[in-house]
Amino acid sequence: MSKPMRETQGGVALPPSPEKIQSKFDLSIALSLSTWPALTLAVQNSWGGPDSSEKRDWFAGAISDLISTTPDADVEYVEEFMLQVMNDEFDVNVEDGSGEEISAKIIGLRKLTLQGDFAMVDEMYSKWQERQGRGSGERINFHHFSRDDHEDETDWDSDGIDEEDDNDDVEMGEAPALVKTPKEKVQPKVDEEGFTEVVGRKRR
Repeated sequence: MSKPMRETQGGVALPPSPEKIQSKFDLSIALSLSTWPALTLAVQNSWGGPDSSEKRDWFAGAISDLISTTPDADVEYVEEFMLQVMNDEFDVNVEDGSGEEISAKIIGLRKLTLQGDFAMVDEMYSKWQERQGRGSGERINFHHFSRDDHEDETDWDSDGIDEEDDNDDVEMGEAPALVKTPKEKVQPKVDEEGFTEVVGRKRR
């Protein structure tokens, strides 16, 4: 793999700016999610409702925000978050192990981008451009929503990402093991004195 191109000043290589690192990482997340068969299937079937595509775009930004605010997030932590979002937003339980694969890919790309190594991200983007050039698939846009400003947008490409993958990154021979389940409403708990206790999901 070739070494990443670096800007130079007076013949001295300069490290990439934090903004460029973040932009490349955001791009890598969106590209990684575009190769997740489970998410693609959920969006294509509108299991998240009529705004399933928008939810997928938000999903990428939420992962970026999670990792940015939790520097020690590991593969298991990110996978747990991803599977929870799939369950909460798309009513789907992913049971084929693909969540761990995509999570590991994202964590690996995070390490590379922090080192200023964008070669893998650029390669993924080039493959996407090739698929886009063939005119197949639906395009999406990626928006990065931060905790402080929900209107903040990371505009890496106005055309967005391809809806489909052509097996360059993921084998699509078999449908992912998905279990579509209805959401269960949490019932309020009443104590002995008649007060209602708030019961929520157990968080990590």
